[in-house]
Amino acid sequence: MKPDDASPTIWAVALAACLLAVVRPVAAAGALTLDDYFAHALTRSEVVATQGELIQQAEERYRQAGSALRPTIDGVASYTWLDKGARDTSANPARHPNARITATQPLFRGFREFASMRQTQALVGAQGEDYRQARTQLFKDVAQNFYDVLSLEQDLKNLDEQINYNLEREKELRDRVRIGRSRTGETLTVQSTISTLRAQVEQLRAQLSAAREAFAFLSGLPAATPLRDVETLPVNLDALEAYLVRLELRPDVKAAQQRLTAAQENITVARGARQPSLDLNANRYLERRGSLENVDWDVQLALTIPLYAGGSRQSQVREAVSQSTQAELGASQVRRQAEQEIRSVYQSVVFDHSQLEALEKATEAARKNYEVQRRDYRLGLVTNLDVLQALTAFQENQRALDRARYTAKLDYLKLEAAAVRRPAAPEEPTP
Repeated sequence: MKPDDASPTIWAVALAACLLAVVRPVAAAGALTLDDYFAHALTRSEVVATQGELIQQAEERYRQAGSALRPTIDGVASYTWLDKGARDTSANPARHPNARITATQPLFRGFREFASMRQTQALVGAQGEDYRQARTQLFKDVAQNFYDVLSLEQDLKNLDEQINYNLEREKELRDRVRIGRSRTGETLTVQSTISTLRAQVEQLRAQLSAAREAFAFLSGLPAATPLRDVETLPVNLDALEAYLVRLELRPDVKAAQQRLTAAQENITVARGARQPSLDLNANRYLERRGSLENVDWDVQLALTIPLYAGGSRQSQVREAVSQSTQAELGASQVRRQAEQEIRSVYQSVVFDHSQLEALEKATEAARKNYEVQRRDYRLGLVTNLDVLQALTAFQENQRALDRARYTAKLDYLKLEAAAVRRPAAPEEPTP
């Protein structure tokens, strides 16, 4: 072939290689990482959005509590008719039109207004921590589904590879049966193994379909969207104390503490209802009749002293004290559960690391054993059953190793989430 004749073929091959080089990165770029997946899930989650609305509601209650310190101004109008039997004089007319603007400025309410503001402010903080806790829980759900999908897809690849190994084995045995070096039963054994593996493939496909539907539900993206794992395991895991020291940063612990603060302030609110209250009242009259017709305004200083309300005020104080004790117990429980979660997940990560090391060694040993058994079979030193057992052991170890890798990454991410290292701290939700 002349160089000129070969050039079109060379250029075609070169062009195809260039296109593959371009297409592959684009396909990889379209795959979602865990953080990408979480970002999509955040925009779709009704739970997180609801927590954002609850924050706004708590902020509005704080503003409402603060309004108790400011004056109230109202316009009041009335028209009164007196009995016709009354004497119609300028001092006591039969009709009383009245229009005024009234203002009330609270001066003292037993300090319960300030306690109420501190209470609602603590509840605003608690709702903010609930928002962060909802994000953390969503991250855990996303990570669980992310690695469920990847693990199932990898398991299917391993099963396909195992089937291909057995198909090669079947072809080799058929050739040996033709020349009388193997029995037909050996071929049937391999065919039975292939059928069993294909049944497992169908079972895994059903599980993968369910996991993919969960992905579509959480992310709002097409179920077939490819995923890309870029997470890495640390070479050396930090000490347990490095995670426990972040216990107080957990949003559930902080939310429980904020609710305890709110419950304690509620005691002051309840006790303040038993204290005297002092108000300044002022009226500006726009129209009135009678002996006070020429009086345009008045100011009143009103002192109210609670004397008896059937025991309801004392009962409210006792109820508030009980609620504070309940909140204290709840905060203690949340903290102990959070500590137990960190300890438990940390131990899982430690065991995952040990398991990975053992499975890596076992898989490598099983692979070598399969190669040796296959070579010895060709020499007539072992049976076909020995080869199949070695192949099965190798593939099962490989599948277990791949599943363990994904489990280890998932457990490590759960540990990071439990210690408030993942996901990244959110911006303050905008109402």
